[in-house]
Amino acid sequence: MKKVLFGSVVLFANLVYANDFVKSVDGYIRAGFQNDDKSNQDISLGGKLHIETKSYYGILGGVSFYTTNVIGNQNDNGAGYPFFDSNNDSYLIVGEAYFQANFKKSSLKVGRQEIDTPFADTDDIGMVPNTFAAAILTSNYFDDTTIVLGHIEKMAGVDAPKPEKFTDINGDNGVQVIGITYEGIKGLTTSAWYYNLNDFRIDGIFYVDANYESKIGDFAYGLGAQFANQSYKDGDDAKVFGLSGSLSYEKFGLTATVAYNKSSDNAADNGFGGGPFFTSAEFLTIADAGKDADAILGSLEWDASTIGLPDIGVSFSKLLLEDDNDVDSDEYDFGLSYSFSDKLGVDLIYSYVDDDINSDNYKNTRVFINYNF
Repeated sequence: MKKVLFGSVVLFANLVYANDFVKSVDGYIRAGFQNDDKSNQDISLGGKLHIETKSYYGILGGVSFYTTNVIGNQNDNGAGYPFFDSNNDSYLIVGEAYFQANFKKSSLKVGRQEIDTPFADTDDIGMVPNTFAAAILTSNYFDDTTIVLGHIEKMAGVDAPKPEKFTDINGDNGVQVIGITYEGIKGLTTSAWYYNLNDFRIDGIFYVDANYESKIGDFAYGLGAQFANQSYKDGDDAKVFGLSGSLSYEKFGLTATVAYNKSSDNAADNGFGGGPFFTSAEFLTIADAGKDADAILGSLEWDASTIGLPDIGVSFSKLLLEDDNDVDSDEYDFGLSYSFSDKLGVDLIYSYVDDDINSDNYKNTRVFINYNF
């Protein structure tokens, strides 16, 4: 039934696109597969359909349908990331439904929408990403500066308690957010964010980061620093520091990255999404190591076009976590991607997790085929 409904939506979109009311129809079709070493397996077919109207007096509207449908085998607890709903079944959701008012150098978007901020983001790691019910004001009034003011009420998607349903983030209080990003210095991007969560388990998050990129001959390099202070309602604040460095040799298409995070006084938290921490791997982050934790991530990425194999990317990374009792957890991730064209691509991710901190060891393989239209 859900497949038929999604097909009807696509047909409807093709019909309305023919008139002058609709500006664009786009999205993607996604096939997903994952399994683990415990004989669990998920196979899904779904995607996203986005429709946006033309602007009238600076006001436009948009709607996005997301769906994921069980194909083949399915297990009660899934095989890794949630591919389906809270009952491990197919679902269709109106993940975006918004009005947007555009001013000279600002815009106000109200309704269900995709958001990407440090502690509230889409985290598109499965079949349906996170989307949020929110009001977001974005301003570029000042040169090289982006200011974001927002109120977020609900979320649905891969990281939500019920992926198929918009649920309150913080009861009736929601989350209030302000962010400022400055890019006025060549190669340098700095940002500062504050999230207010009245009466929540963590009732305030302050976050700053700075990232610098430059080149010397055939080498490109990047340096990053970050700091987060997360105020627990009942307990000490969690302070999280981070440093990162990367070096690329463009002739070989090779990039090496090393990152470090340290939490102190309390456990780090990823917020409402994947989190912004430099050392985050496919599954584990510094949040999994509790308070007073250390995390080191090393990775290599290779663009195979440098040896005549265009559109192929290879990556490998290792994460080492250590908790305050000197217990270690490791994660190894391998990635392979291939683009058949600008519209069609395939991604394979293999993860081996040896999580002694939380007594959880597993292997996970995910494959996604995406067709963008």
